[in-house]
Amino acid sequence: MNAFKNYTRLILVLFILFATQSIFAQDSQTLYYMNRVPQSNMMNPAMQPACNFFLGLPVVSSIQAGAGNNQLALTDVIMKHPTEDSLITFLHPDAEFNKSDFLDKLGTNNFFFEDFSTDLLSFGFRTGKWYFTFNLSEKLTTAINYPKDLMAFALEGNRNFINSSMDLSYLGVNASFYREYGVGISKQLSKDFSVGGRIKVLFGHANVYSSFDDNSLSMYSSRDSIYFNANTTIRTSSPLIAETNADGEFDGFSIPGYIEDSNTDSLIDLAMAHKNMGLGLDLGVYYKPFERLSLSLSVLDLGYIKWKKEDVTNIELNGNYSFKGIDVSSEFGDEESDTDPFEEMLDSLENSFTISNTASDYTTYLGTKVYIGASYMVSRKFDLSFLSRSYFYNSNLNQAFTLSANARPINGFSLSLSYSIMNGSYNNVGFGLVLGGAPFQLYIISDNASAALWGHKTTSFNLRMGLNIAFGCRQRTKLKDTPLLKSTFL
Repeated sequence: MNAFKNYTRLILVLFILFATQSIFAQDSQTLYYMNRVPQSNMMNPAMQPACNFFLGLPVVSSIQAGAGNNQLALTDVIMKHPTEDSLITFLHPDAEFNKSDFLDKLGTNNFFFEDFSTDLLSFGFRTGKWYFTFNLSEKLTTAINYPKDLMAFALEGNRNFINSSMDLSYLGVNASFYREYGVGISKQLSKDFSVGGRIKVLFGHANVYSSFDDNSLSMYSSRDSIYFNANTTIRTSSPLIAETNADGEFDGFSIPGYIEDSNTDSLIDLAMAHKNMGLGLDLGVYYKPFERLSLSLSVLDLGYIKWKKEDVTNIELNGNYSFKGIDVSSEFGDEESDTDPFEEMLDSLENSFTISNTASDYTTYLGTKVYIGASYMVSRKFDLSFLSRSYFYNSNLNQAFTLSANARPINGFSLSLSYSIMNGSYNNVGFGLVLGGAPFQLYIISDNASAALWGHKTTSFNLRMGLNIAFGCRQRTKLKDTPLLKSTFL
């Protein structure tokens, strides 16, 4: 019984951790055309920063966080208590909650996501028509997919699945914590055409991955029984130690002594470890077909991480289970019973499945993003832009569209206002602000600044900020002598 309890606790903790951490998310759309910020090069390696040299201060030069989901706003999950001065969730017994309306908001495939990253070191410099960049970054990404059928079963039971199977094919999780070393190169082939690329060497710290496709996890309901079938694997890679019982079955995770005792030297060694190697690639193109119009395309995060078996636990769930209900009559009788009906159900479920751990290599892939952009220069200090993003993760596609206005009225100050359609939401108003130039530059950017006004209706949120040191950020005086790529960096 202990093995199954540990397993269920692990899955529950992981799900709660990832779901509640979804107060963080994806790269800012608004950043793409804020060319005075050197980090905009990370969204298209063909775009050369305005300054001849920049240095990102450790950690504070780039802090990016964001998260959300594709369907639900905050008020769909948390609401005011009808009679008391408090907040409750939609599952509270007193919640004025319509299950049908809630389920109608869900799509067939739904997801939570989160992203967090920071640069430990970054710099870039120009030499002729070439621009070189380097970054050392720590990144955390999480994507959790769940089908509508699973939520319908949780809220309404199996009444809508009699003599049919629940669709669990969309269920899955992919969470990774890793380090990135990136080297980028951009070249202006002509004043109207530039190309760039970035090669990234990756080292994985921790990962949780599962995918329940191909009927590897299914549930069928009849009028008197529910049948579960599982033939799937949840893969984990982390410093935690997988424990097994005398029968060789998975018996939970234990925390190594050097983590539990907070041994500083050991923790530093863990943080600086270079295991679980992977590779990534970013590609970008910039083209100016007309004097005031520029077009751009970038493909980011083409790559993978291979998790080595030394730190891997593959938790295998195989078996069948038939659930015919629970006899709770003893709970309402005059005599107390020594038998807990729910404990009996868990015992039966444990005996029906085999939970074991094995060690083998596995590979996860980065969430590939494709950006397509167009910008029209109204004047030397003002332009209008459009950006489309297609984001692939867990074999699913998420798209976003952004319109932005970018102004550079004076040296040392630029402002961007944006409107985005993303994650099933149409109320995303963002902004970007850049103060200073050489030698210090401070910036703050968000696609969802409107969340401060109507956060209860917002499905996602992101924020990026940082402090850079930069030199050689001179204002260009002759527009016709400089390509749009440089002249917009004023």
